Amino acid sequence: MPLPRPLDHLEHAWGMRCAGALIDLPATGASIMRWTRTTAGPFEFSMVSPPDLLLLTMVLQPMQACSHVDEQEVWAGPIRGGSIRLIHTSADKRAGFSTSSPFDLLHIHFPLSGLKTAARRFGIEFNGLQENGGPLYRADGIGQLLGTQFVGALSHAGSAGRMYADGIAQSLVAHLLRNYEQVASGVQRTVAEHDGLQAAFVHVERHPSETLGVARLARIAGMSEFHFARQFKQRYGITPHAHLTAARLRLAKADLALSDKNILQIAMDCGFSDSSHFARLFRKAEGVTPLGYRQAQQHA
Repeated sequence: MPLPRPLDHLEHAWGMRCAGALIDLPATGASIMRWTRTTAGPFEFSMVSPPDLLLLTMVLQPMQACSHVDEQEVWAGPIRGGSIRLIHTSADKRAGFSTSSPFDLLHIHFPLSGLKTAARRFGIEFNGLQENGGPLYRADGIGQLLGTQFVGALSHAGSAGRMYADGIAQSLVAHLLRNYEQVASGVQRTVAEHDGLQAAFVHVERHPSETLGVARLARIAGMSEFHFARQFKQRYGITPHAHLTAARLRLAKADLALSDKNILQIAMDCGFSDSSHFARLFRKAEGVTPLGYRQAQQHA
């Protein structure tokens, strides 16, 4: 089967085969690609990126690199594993990097039109994206966590992996809009409050099957329940309960598509109180029963 044209073009620019790709996910328009080189030696990548594209790069293992934009050096030195870089491409800009290190990179491409659509769903007047200061490659706990989940989705070909990745991409869009968007806000949060909200968000993503009510999440955030619930909704655009349900449903979809567990076992493993409750929430979110979803993935 021939490669999709955008991937074929990118593989030519990289001079290597892509280690895994999911192209043009339906809900977000995102494309996720993994580029891996296991040997040391001189390597250089450079290309003119399409305009109106947001590129999120995640460095999966430590490496040394020199990054450039239009032949101007923007970074030179070591990059920690788990670091991310946000790039807003524009027409006629040539960007790339050179290295002698092995590398393992995850590239997530978002069309800005998709981000604008998502922003409207979150009630945000979209004004573009920018980094909020700090180094070019930097730590971002939520971005790193979601990037790791993308790696898992890439290992499962077919519609199941695409649907799982698209759900992760929607969480990433919410994170980018709430933390990198150029939007005026009259709300100023302390560093401790910002970190507390992020800690609660990440805890849900990592432990969706746990019993996680607002009281427990507020304790993780170090805030009162009322203040936590209000600030969480303001920052992420969804309630803590909705975030927990979405995380559990993503986990359940992966189990339905990739395991042979029965529906009750999946419901319990993913933190739902019973299979009936799970089935109601699943049908509301996906428009199909859990069994119907599994059968569709098996015949995809």
